[in-house]
Amino acid sequence: MGVLDVPAPLFSWLDALMGQFAPPTVRLILWGIIGAAVSMGLYWLLSPQQKIAHTKASALEARRVLDAYEGDFSGVWPHMREMLRLSLKHVGIVFWPAVVASLPVLCLLVWLSTTYGYHFPASGSEVEIRTFPQGLQARWIAGAEGAEESAIPSETPRIELRNDQDEVVRMIPLPEPVPAVHKYQWWNALLGNPVGYLPAEARIDRIEIDLPSQEFLPFGPSWMRSWEFLFLTVLIVASVVIKIAFRIK
Repeated sequence: MGVLDVPAPLFSWLDALMGQFAPPTVRLILWGIIGAAVSMGLYWLLSPQQKIAHTKASALEARRVLDAYEGDFSGVWPHMREMLRLSLKHVGIVFWPAVVASLPVLCLLVWLSTTYGYHFPASGSEVEIRTFPQGLQARWIAGAEGAEESAIPSETPRIELRNDQDEVVRMIPLPEPVPAVHKYQWWNALLGNPVGYLPAEARIDRIEIDLPSQEFLPFGPSWMRSWEFLFLTVLIVASVVIKIAFRIK
């Protein structure tokens, strides 16, 4: 589990709670609203709103003075420097509050990508699997096939790796529908893979699985039907509405 995966059990509990009365599409919309409310609320609490308002007013006044200036070109530099100073001051004031306020949404995105990103194919479906580098044959196994020869629960899909002699060298369980399994990388300290990692001594570095994507809208191209489009659209719209309604600077 990575740092950004820490809130995942809470998200799963809330999602299961919402699942008692809301279908997945509605839950994604609710998650977008929740993400916007938490993020904007944190930003409002952490940012010095009066200081930001004063800096914005000063910047507008500096812009008004610059627009009204009619002297020679050399005299415009002090006004431009003042505008630049105020712009940089504004960025400095809001930078850390904005970074901290974005962390809950970032954690939510990580969890959503696993929960709403892909689903396991129907029983009997063919699944294309690629190994990098090539050298082992990979096969998708779902259901009870081969379960008696493995400690993996029979209901858990798995990937079977065979060598050139057609011998099984590794059986990889896939308890969650994730499209890739790989060796541990440094960035997994932040963003973990819910199904674990390939051993460091494994002959392959990465396995990619063509799992079907979940769709939540009945219209539009495939990217529009994904969880990303629906969630991010609601998140942005809700954030703007909250910002305007509560006059957040």
